[in-house]
Amino acid sequence: MNQSLYRKYRPGKLSEIFGQEHIKKYFTNAVMKNQISHAYIFNGPRGTGKTTVARIIAKTLNCKNPDNGNPCGLCSNCTSITSGNNMDVIELDAASNRGIDEIRQIRDSANYRPVSGNFKVYIIDEFHMLTKEAFNALLKTLEEPPEHVVFILATTNLEKVPETIISRTQLINFKNISKNEIIENLKKVSAEEKIDIDEESLDIIAKKANGGMRDALSMLEQTIKFSGEKISKNDTLNILGLYEDEFINDFINFIKNGNVEKTTQILETIFEQGKDPEVLLEQAVEKILKIIHDDRKASEYIKLAREFTDISKDIKYSENKRVLFEVKIILLSFKNNSSSTLSDVEKNINSQSDLSEFSGEEKSKLEKISDTYFSQNSKKFNPAIYYAIKISDIKEEENRIYFNFDKNSEIAYEILKKYSNDLKLTVNSFYTEHTEIFINIENEIKSVQENNSMDTLF
Repeated sequence: MNQSLYRKYRPGKLSEIFGQEHIKKYFTNAVMKNQISHAYIFNGPRGTGKTTVARIIAKTLNCKNPDNGNPCGLCSNCTSITSGNNMDVIELDAASNRGIDEIRQIRDSANYRPVSGNFKVYIIDEFHMLTKEAFNALLKTLEEPPEHVVFILATTNLEKVPETIISRTQLINFKNISKNEIIENLKKVSAEEKIDIDEESLDIIAKKANGGMRDALSMLEQTIKFSGEKISKNDTLNILGLYEDEFINDFINFIKNGNVEKTTQILETIFEQGKDPEVLLEQAVEKILKIIHDDRKASEYIKLAREFTDISKDIKYSENKRVLFEVKIILLSFKNNSSSTLSDVEKNINSQSDLSEFSGEEKSKLEKISDTYFSQNSKKFNPAIYYAIKISDIKEEENRIYFNFDKNSEIAYEILKKYSNDLKLTVNSFYTEHTEIFINIENEIKSVQENNSMDTLF
């Protein structure tokens, strides 16, 4: 089985690490002066080298032939630590081993001297996930550690670590790796792998990595498997699920200018391409920040960036991201529409409503259904419902109203489903007798039953 790139090219010495200059200098001096502490907390974003540095420190402390603060990488201790077979270096993932029993085992085994090296090194990853009882057990060991033991505790969430633990350790903060340093390493790895990759692809991967070298190498590996020995910008965008700059610009401008029709079209394109809306929102915010950075007067974009960030938070854990995303984006586009009258907004909507077969009184009632949601003086104002109603084919018979959608109007259909309870209340406020609502797409009739929740309706 082939090794992953981030494993294959994992640094074996402090001097080989990209970025983190302050950490390299700190530990080089500490080793050379024999001033290693009994416990460290490595805090920082994922993929920035915390576990890698921990293993290098473990090798350096136990290396039989150290070289100016670096392990030789060739002795039996170095090679066994690299392969994960050294009995003196114990790694624990606290995400899956977070209880007091695991920490008690560490406390008991720490009393035994090293088998082949100078120190027993315990590397506990994501240790902020330990239980309260486990933290208390660990605290006892940190208060009276054996001289031959070093703890390296790695975390991405320092705020979840008790102060009592932090106060008994040396806190080492890891920084995000710069884009230029990531690009430099990607070039080096690509050359080693004999891969021809263009500058635009390197820039895209480095930006997407958000300061994490491991993520950058994983993305490079993805693109290699997709493209082979020659990687282009389009290949990189496709395999990473990213959007072209032109697409991002259109997305921002259509919403900013309140162009509902174009916004609807771009939403359909997003899901035709099968790409993640969260990625689109993230790229849109990045683009807006660049616009603001280049033009300090472009303050009108700040509010839009905030709206995109809020939408991204809302859809992150939604069971139906597509519907929620589309509803919120259409609402935002409507809100940014400068029109102040119903007729102006209608210009931006390809209205397919068919009310011609109703009498004047019936037509008036059905118009009120949609207009109630548009009126800005109404507490029930909801442009998304107005939009959905206006492009539906409305039919009425006896005490029933049918809102029918063709196969190309799935967005509007989903919107009306989402707000069916509001729609039911509004419809029945205009009719003397109880009226049942049916929402239909492609001959599949969906009935909105009274007093039922959305989860059980559809």
